[in-house]
Amino acid sequence: MNEIIRTKNLCKCYKETTALNNVSLHIPQGSIYGLIGNNGAGKTTLMRILADLQRQSSGTVVKSPNIKIGAIIETPALYPTMSARGNLMYQLKICGYPSKEIKPKISELLKLVHLKDTRKMVMNYSLGMKQRLGLAMALVGDPDFLILDEPLNGLDPEGIKDFRSIIARLNEEFGVTIMISSHILSELQKVANHYGFLKNGVLIQEISSSEIADTDLEAFYFKNFL
Repeated sequence: MNEIIRTKNLCKCYKETTALNNVSLHIPQGSIYGLIGNNGAGKTTLMRILADLQRQSSGTVVKSPNIKIGAIIETPALYPTMSARGNLMYQLKICGYPSKEIKPKISELLKLVHLKDTRKMVMNYSLGMKQRLGLAMALVGDPDFLILDEPLNGLDPEGIKDFRSIIARLNEEFGVTIMISSHILSELQKVANHYGFLKNGVLIQEISSSEIADTDLEAFYFKNFL
């Protein structure tokens, strides 16, 4: 299977702290890749490097030619005093969308992420609404590769189920390769088909979902990585 992105001996150091240590990662094109590890394992640092938001200390990142990347890393970057439509309009203008295409694109994105009640200011949105808008913002550039850092945090069960269905649709219908981190391993197992396990900045193992098809992911993680 072709890889949309891979790393070789990736390292990131902060003074005396090593956040990533010789990480060689392989993300198959068309996959949903679950990145798993406890707090401080290096997941966010790795995602920031893959999204070109941070530079590695050493090692290489190899990407498919002309790859377009979208990301929600940590808190979605939203303008709180603007509406969802205002946020998206501003982002589309920055990306150089033709004026006549902006309104149809906004409607398309809002429908895709199931976001309603879009006229009030973002500061008055629930966490779930902010996550949906953040996802819509990440999709503005029609990315080939989407990076989602803990997108299920704080969502209620209905919100988690809906977000999961959106992720699956992006992957299956639009062909977007997705990397997603989550501490809710039972939910991650419902959507991901490849996994990478980080511990103390080291990538311990990469596997496909078929390799643990009859195994509970949470049980597998606690048995092998803690």
